[in-house]
Amino acid sequence: MDSNPKKTAFATFTAMLPRLRSMGSFVILLTVMTFTAGRIRNEPALILLGTIFLVVLAYCFAAVLFSGILNRRKALSLSMVIASKTVPVGAEGELAIASGALSNRKRFLNIPAVLIRCELCIETRDGRVIRHFANPAVESHSSFTVKERGAYSGKCDRLVIFDAPGFFSLGFSILQNENPRLLALPHPTEEAIPLFLRSGGTEERNEPHYRKSNELINHRPYVPGDDPRRINWKLYSHVASGELFVREGESEPPPCSRLLILIDTEADSSLYSPDEGRLAVDLLCENALAAALEFSSKAMDVLIGYTGGGIIGGGEESAPLDSSQLAAALAWPAAISWPASSGELPQASGETGVLVLALPRKVAGEASASQSALSKFLKNRQQETDIVFIYNAEYRKAKEIEQEAARCISFYSGKSGVHAAGVSK
Repeated sequence: MDSNPKKTAFATFTAMLPRLRSMGSFVILLTVMTFTAGRIRNEPALILLGTIFLVVLAYCFAAVLFSGILNRRKALSLSMVIASKTVPVGAEGELAIASGALSNRKRFLNIPAVLIRCELCIETRDGRVIRHFANPAVESHSSFTVKERGAYSGKCDRLVIFDAPGFFSLGFSILQNENPRLLALPHPTEEAIPLFLRSGGTEERNEPHYRKSNELINHRPYVPGDDPRRINWKLYSHVASGELFVREGESEPPPCSRLLILIDTEADSSLYSPDEGRLAVDLLCENALAAALEFSSKAMDVLIGYTGGGIIGGGEESAPLDSSQLAAALAWPAAISWPASSGELPQASGETGVLVLALPRKVAGEASASQSALSKFLKNRQQETDIVFIYNAEYRKAKEIEQEAARCISFYSGKSGVHAAGVSK
């Protein structure tokens, strides 16, 4: 019982000690070598140089330690909040810095050659990292660039105190409760992939269809064969040329009223490097967003799902996802290495059309392919499914990936109720 306060005090004391950085280790080694060479060769200049190194090291250590003691209370009351949770890729995120015990940030006590910075560090499940530093003494808001798509989380930020030469550093954790802290939204591709959906027992309409309506929505010139009852006689009486026009009713929604777009984020490690895998999943998400926006414009209720996650949208009491919600949903998918993956694709109800966007992978035999999330999904599905394998011709194994895409199309098209295709972007 008596030892607990002592352990706590010792842990607090050791946490306050500055940590040696790589540059500090190098200078310490250089100092030892300089002193040793000076003593062996009896060179006062080398001993003097070693002494200067030692004095600088000692000052930097003491200055960082003293600054940490003086600013510890302020550091513990500091908060760092990302102002907007959703930011499009390529845009600027904003970090808000505040302190409950500090009305004037300039009251951070500065010591010569010592710097104080707030460090934002958030990352995605597939290893993308955003690291940003801000000066809490002069900045209440700081901007950072969001370069890559993803759902970024981070359990704690830090207030970092370090010397200007980079010898020692001391950090205080700033705990965060909200995760994810930032959704970096993808941009849709300029051209949506060509799709002819056959899942759900329906087909996409390429031409507009109209339901009968007595209200004038639009009109066009009369063509022989049109229903005479649709002629707009009131408009005819006001047209000097005497040309006939027919009324067009409200456009009908597509026959498949609900569509689930699944992003299979498994990237075959034998075809894609980790960086290529992340970029390939980005390509899937960008094409998924373009397709989702196109189908939404045709009155479809579009849902989003991905490997290892649930289905976003489609609640009984909720409205269909709008464009911003679709983009936010597609920030979540993260690249997963295959065949080591154990994730699964979420299942849809029987009346929902299903479109799966996936990356080509090696399917040399049923045994290896059956372990993928895609094959597990197809085994348990309740409806017909469309699969599109999307690949990029710029990767280092582009030719092999294209060949595997053709094998995937042949392999999965052989399954009952599966319609597979490939698209090179």
